[in-house]
Parts: sequence; C-alpha cells; structure tokens
Amino acid sequence: MAQNEIFNEVLDKTTNRRRMLQRLATAGAALGVTVTAGKMEAQTTGGPSAVDVLQFALNLEYLEAEFYSIATTGQTLATRGIPLTGSGTAGATTSAFIGQSVAFGSGLQGVAQAISLDEINHVLTLRTALTGAGVMPVAKPAINMDALAPFGASLGNQSSFLQLSRIFEDIGVTAYGGGAQYLAGTPYLTTAARILAVEGEHVGNIRYQVARLGIPSFAIDGADVPPPASANVNGTLNGASFAAGAPAAAYFTSVPPSFFSTNPANGLTAIRTPGQVLYLAYGIGLDPAATVAGGGFFPSGVNGTLNTASATPATAANLG
Repeated sequence: MAQNEIFNEVLDKTTNRRRMLQRLATAGAALGVTVTAGKMEAQTTGGPSAVDVLQFALNLEYLEAEFYSIATTGQTLATRGIPLTGSGTAGATTSAFIGQSVAFGSGLQGVAQAISLDEINHVLTLRTALTGAGVMPVAKPAINMDALAPFGASLGNQSSFLQLSRIFEDIGVTAYGGGAQYLAGTPYLTTAARILAVEGEHVGNIRYQVARLGIPSFAIDGADVPPPASANVNGTLNGASFAAGAPAAAYFTSVPPSFFSTNPANGLTAIRTPGQVLYLAYGIGLDPAATVAGGGFFPSGVNGTLNTASATPATAANLG
C-alpha cells in the first residue's frame, strides 16, 4: 500500500478529523506532502524534499557544534549529553585534541563560546523541527575533526582554529543558501533563513579575526573567497573613489573584494549544492581515502538521502 493511501485510511477511521488534519498538515509540510480535501497527497517537486534538506543540514550542524564544543571545552557533544541518536549509522568523533580546549587570546574566548552555544542550539532546533513533524532526525555520523590538520587547519592552536572555523562558517552559509529553494512553501524556510543569518554573523566575525591577526587562508574551491591574510583590515581605501559623482565601479577597485565572502559584482555570497558541500567535507582531492561516499571530516559519509559528493568542486560560476 502506498504511503499516502495509509495516511488516508488512518484519516478515514479517526474520530477527530479536524485535529488529525491539523497535525497532518504540519507534518506534511516537512515530509513533502499536501493535505487536500481531507486527503494526503505526495508532492512531486523533482528535487530534494524539505526533510532531505533539514537532515542534510543537521549533519553539518553536528560537525560545527562538535568543532566548537571541543575548541571551547575540550569535550565532545556526547560527553556533554547533547542528543545525537537517530536514523542512519551513528559514529564517534575523533581528534587528537579532545580533552584540551584551544588557548584563546586576543579577545576570542567569548566569541568562540558564543558561537559554540549557537551551533549546539542549531542542532537542537533542527532535531526539534524534525521530531515535531513526526520524522526521526539522523544520528550524528562518525566525524574526524583532524581531517585538515595536515594542512594547518585544526584545533591545535588559535591560528589553526581560525582557519578551520572560517572554512566551516563560509561553507555553512553557502549550504543554507543553496538549500533554501527546496524549503519554499514549508514552515521551515523562516527557521532556515534565521540560521543562515546567524551563520552569516559568525563568519563575518571570524573573517575579521583572520584578517586582523594576519592568519593565512587558502581557497577551498573555485567558489571560495578567502579573507585577506593581512593585518591591514581597513584595506587601501581611496578617498577619491567615494567623492561625489565618482563612478560606482571605482568603489570596487579600492576596497579589497575578499574582505567579505561576496561577489563584488552583485554583493551576493556563493551557493553550493549538497554534493558540492560534501566534495569539501569529504576532502576529495585532499584525503587519499576519500570517495564520493565519504572521507575527510565524515570518514563514513553523512546520514540521510543527500549523502553523495559531487565528482567536481564548485566553481566561480556559483558566485554568479
């Protein structure tokens, strides 16, 4: 029997149809179905469902929350009692730096702690949204937090922490931006937009710290706009460019275009597909063991239906 037929049979037999319809409408928005004239009908959008996207985002939030938890407390999410169970294959988090927090200086301790709290709340928010719609959240998969340690980005010290934090936050912004189209018409678009706004605030602060402290950065793919590795965070402003009547194009020749992760031609960040995000998260091109099914930060892959990396990375066209 098809899934929508099962729903309809249950609906026909319930004694409180109005309450059931209200509950099904809420769950249906997340499950990619519509309640019409007392019936539940599957939607065919040709792309990932809202549930697919939320589950994919939850995998990324596990990674970010784990990173900041270890950085600020030395403890994993499991040790701190954060709920991590669910569908798919659960896995442990490994890192040579578990048990020791980063030795923060330069006023970064409070920033890292605030971001850590936000990322843990994002895990809880997504899990609550899924369970509220009658969907089991995916479990936290195995995570190798030291995937980029050979390239200097790890939890070893403040500088390497900032390198890795910048990468995670910039990827998070592009992942939510890319997934927004699949949440249209669901009650989760607003929540995702609010999370995206928070991730944008995070990366703005982290990119400032990277530039302020002169931390080296490298482009992770063609769509990446790394922050300037320069202590001159004011750039090289040319007052004449901002004079009355100066052509707008002159503004972009005097302000470093990489200070923010935007395309100076349109003022927008890049967007990445789930496959392009996983290309980076799986370390394809960096981890010799990586395949489109897993590697890098997720050695056994992520949980959910959106679990396969693209064979090629994002390009500058993603900034268009």
